[in-house]
Amino acid sequence: MNVTAQSLSDLRGGEQAPPSGNVAIWRADGQPFDPLQVAKMQHGLCAHPLLQLPRLCRLALSLAGTPHVKYALPNRKPGSAFHTLSEVEAKKSIASTFDHIEQAGNWVALYFLEDDPEYGALLRETLDGMKPLVEARDPGMHGYSLFMFIASPPTVTPFHIDRENNFNVQIMGRKHLRVWQAHDRVAVPDAAIEDYFVHDTLRSLRYHDELDARALDFDIGPGEGVYIPSTAGHYVTTEEGDWARPDYRVSVSVAMTYFTKATVRRARAHLLNAFLRGRFSASPQSPGRSALVDRLKQPLACALLLSRRALLGQNTPRGMQGH
Repeated sequence: MNVTAQSLSDLRGGEQAPPSGNVAIWRADGQPFDPLQVAKMQHGLCAHPLLQLPRLCRLALSLAGTPHVKYALPNRKPGSAFHTLSEVEAKKSIASTFDHIEQAGNWVALYFLEDDPEYGALLRETLDGMKPLVEARDPGMHGYSLFMFIASPPTVTPFHIDRENNFNVQIMGRKHLRVWQAHDRVAVPDAAIEDYFVHDTLRSLRYHDELDARALDFDIGPGEGVYIPSTAGHYVTTEEGDWARPDYRVSVSVAMTYFTKATVRRARAHLLNAFLRGRFSASPQSPGRSALVDRLKQPLACALLLSRRALLGQNTPRGMQGH
């Protein structure tokens, strides 16, 4: 399929009207936004010109040779490495991936697009329009980021967590998300969150089949999405369907993420907890159990961040700056 020439009208799904003209993403059940609650969402972004395959191909080509784009051609193995290519080689590979995007196993992932003028404007317009709904319960939205994923089923994004709150919406095709509530410490233990926040690794996070009974399942298509709070465990699959149907051939999804004052407080509490656990073999209280304890931890966590920077030259981890 040559995406620069194909009409995309048969790949788009229907969209429902938003509850407000300024809101692009909203809860499917009409309930108020809850920052700690996984929720099915609806959105009105499917027809946006920046989110169509030809435009996404141009964007990926413009990012060739940078860490902002990763891609894979068919016949790669789970352990295949991403080789560093020259810009010319990368552009050829990306163009080939998009031209054959309907072949099973092709995918392209675009990371941290908020600095691109057009895509950054789309991100800010969307999340700023949602501020009144979000900040009524979760003030201080900041640190917006934008990610996009284009794939031909079947694909798997393994079990993981994110630092940010995440509006994950489907533009084309279908996918399945299995998500655990953010407070589920059986699925995602405190030590795993601490390891991720402090050392930027998921080595302590382990998926096993017994966790499935604790999860929420979402099958979503165009115009639908899922809100995933910070540190909520989740994995994503796209599966082969009826290949005679265009809506199964290509999956395009967008993740719009952000931090708040509360995510910063919890991240700093996790940092201090990791220090207490490692230095004193303590079993500190999980963030969110006591607002008072979390507040008391903030100045100690800030002092720890300053000492790490002054003595070890370590940068402040993402999600712990400001607020």
